[in-house]
Amino acid sequence: MAVSDRDGVMVDTIPAVRESAAGADPARTVAALFDLDGTLYTGHLWGGIAQERREHRKGQAQFGTFMTVHMSLYPLWRLGLIPESFYREMWTRHLGWTVRGWTEEEARRSFDWIAENYVLPLVRHDVMERVQVHKSQGHRVVLVSATPTQMLQRIGEHLGIDEVVGTPLVVKDGRYTGQSEQPTCLGEGKLVRARAHLDDGSVDWAASYAYADSLGDVPLLEAVGHPVAVHPDEKLAGHARSHGWEIIE
Repeated sequence: MAVSDRDGVMVDTIPAVRESAAGADPARTVAALFDLDGTLYTGHLWGGIAQERREHRKGQAQFGTFMTVHMSLYPLWRLGLIPESFYREMWTRHLGWTVRGWTEEEARRSFDWIAENYVLPLVRHDVMERVQVHKSQGHRVVLVSATPTQMLQRIGEHLGIDEVVGTPLVVKDGRYTGQSEQPTCLGEGKLVRARAHLDDGSVDWAASYAYADSLGDVPLLEAVGHPVAVHPDEKLAGHARSHGWEIIE
């Protein structure tokens, strides 16, 4: 796989993944943490939910309410009246609205449709190649995303990734309440949840990898010895170059 180094020179990095694995502490595990939206595939979750609702004509009012409320925050963010972190937090925290009142089986069918019909066709094959390389090295591959955990589990199964760390949706008496557990798996919360999932003392963080596409993922990227910016937004690209991080673009 050819990527840019900090000077913009194209280099093949897959051999480097194998070489770094050879230098890891043999008594500990190397983790490879992959963000989802914009990293493993080119889409964004709300787009998949919108397609699924149009296809099955169920829950359209719920999704419409979610989009109306949260799109109203967009001009406030663009005008600098609310911080980007708050804007993104509200989108993530309230995703449970889209399945409020649904049974777990109803939601599972929706999540499977999104995984099969929206996520898989948009997968970045160069990044999935990295997933396979890490697996071949015996690394612990984990999806770490703001996506609701229950949906992320279904997406992970379709991608062949068993471990996921997301934002859990609250279920009571077999139905989704519309609420999310805190913290959301976003920004600093993404690192908090990843550490809670992985920190049993077995992971060698200095030898581990993280792959992500946005500046909000910097806390997770900085926690590992091998941060990789994947098709990064402008701010993350600048941060990655200034710190000498690998960039896939």
